[in-house]
Amino acid sequence: MRSILDGDLTFGTLRLANALRLPQYKNRHGQLAHSKADGSDWSPAQWLQAVVGELGEYANLRKKFERGDVDADEFKRQAADELADVVTYLDLLAMQLGIDLGAATRDKFNRVSERVGSSVRIETMNIEEGSPNGSPR
Repeated sequence: MRSILDGDLTFGTLRLANALRLPQYKNRHGQLAHSKADGSDWSPAQWLQAVVGELGEYANLRKKFERGDVDADEFKRQAADELADVVTYLDLLAMQLGIDLGAATRDKFNRVSERVGSSVRIETMNIEEGSPNGSPR
């Protein structure tokens, strides 16, 4: 078993784990799900369908919760699974498009903060310095 250790999950850790798992992923029949180790045998449209499919599973769960078929604890547990699937597939889609999802999310968040007049920004961490943007601690 190969483990990747990370205190808090980062987009970089998710990307690495996705890249490592993708060539090992098997379908329900025990066969490799992809003919190419990097998942490029699926088109971006197919990766998008996977993302939307998981969002649909969440939407169906939400419907069941709102009509009383699922209690709050069960909803929260299942919702966490479905939303985690969305994030995982979204990263796989971004990987196929050559997009660093972490950087893209940070940059977009910061642009929206500026547009809406918020002082909240996501800063980058300089690993050598161990502080945001490499500034002294």
